[in-house]
Amino acid sequence: MDFRNHWQAIKTHPMGGWLHVSESNLPTLDPAGRLLWCGIGGSLLPSETLVRAFGDERARLNWVPLASPEPVPDFRLRSDDQLVYASKSGKTLELWTWISRLRTLPGFGDLAAPILITQDDANPLATWGRANGCSILPIPLAVGGRFSAFTPIGTLPLAWMGRDVSAFLRGGREVIAQVEANQGPWCDRIAATGDRLLEAHQNGITDWVMMPYATRLDSLSAWWVQLVAESLGKVAKDGIRKGFTPIRAVGPVDQHSQLQRWMAGPRNLGVIVMTVAGPAAPERLDPPPGCPYPGLAGLQGAEILRAQAEGTAEALAAADVPVLRWSMPELNEWELGAFMMAWQIIIGILGFALDLDPFDQLEVEDGKQRTFKRLGLG
Repeated sequence: MDFRNHWQAIKTHPMGGWLHVSESNLPTLDPAGRLLWCGIGGSLLPSETLVRAFGDERARLNWVPLASPEPVPDFRLRSDDQLVYASKSGKTLELWTWISRLRTLPGFGDLAAPILITQDDANPLATWGRANGCSILPIPLAVGGRFSAFTPIGTLPLAWMGRDVSAFLRGGREVIAQVEANQGPWCDRIAATGDRLLEAHQNGITDWVMMPYATRLDSLSAWWVQLVAESLGKVAKDGIRKGFTPIRAVGPVDQHSQLQRWMAGPRNLGVIVMTVAGPAAPERLDPPPGCPYPGLAGLQGAEILRAQAEGTAEALAAADVPVLRWSMPELNEWELGAFMMAWQIIIGILGFALDLDPFDQLEVEDGKQRTFKRLGLG
């Protein structure tokens, strides 16, 4: 793979603005109040990933994503709710459905003004927001939705939870700096992963599973799926259909539900097994009489999880299934920021290596236009 030329192509692409990671002036939000987040796709998945990864019990309960246009039975507003309307283009149908629905609910007029996360241009959401006194946290024009984790889409939820926004951004910046300098462990890992995925693609491996062995990272797989699917599933410049099919999984749940297919099904699939090291809270297991595993008394849950991840990776490799291993030293803002930036770069580089533009999504727009026509909105 021509790593340096592909890196240069990302840097000079009109939609490569996500490489310019900078701090934003974020409002102070009440962590005890609910955060009602209206958005979908790239305007939701980075946020959801960070809340599920770092939110405590209160934050996870107070995080309310409003994505699908379907109504939520018995949904009621609370006086301390903070609304966030997130859409890069400002035109998302699901968002405007929720804006319209929320305006009909009792108590809407008593809420604080919604916070808008969108392009600060003349799009419908920004125009409406300025006319109604809403603050706008801008998404740069040169940042596509699925590459928006380092904009307020990602940083506002972190700030609301009282987490370290700066550390998250520094993690992303460090990865960029290493790739730019063409040295360092992150640069080496990105180059090696890109080479491995490209070689596997040339050998017929077109499906890849992202499988973190950490329940808190379940939504990270969903973020990764959109990143891969929208960036690397396209008709190349030579007219050939190319790309990867990303599959969402989480261990150990999908060790039980999907592993059979991965090991014994068609040989077109690889698995990325991700583990989190770090310290685990000490615990004592007390197996009852009749437990088939009395040795559990000397183990802890974290040990069992690590053994499951290792066992799955070894079984896959023994079945000649390509396996990529990623280990996070601990789950913190810096490490997750570095991980997310690394994969954004990997996907960008792979796109150019496959002769694709990793930053457009023309077919998605076709589906939207057909939806509008059916509803009489086009």
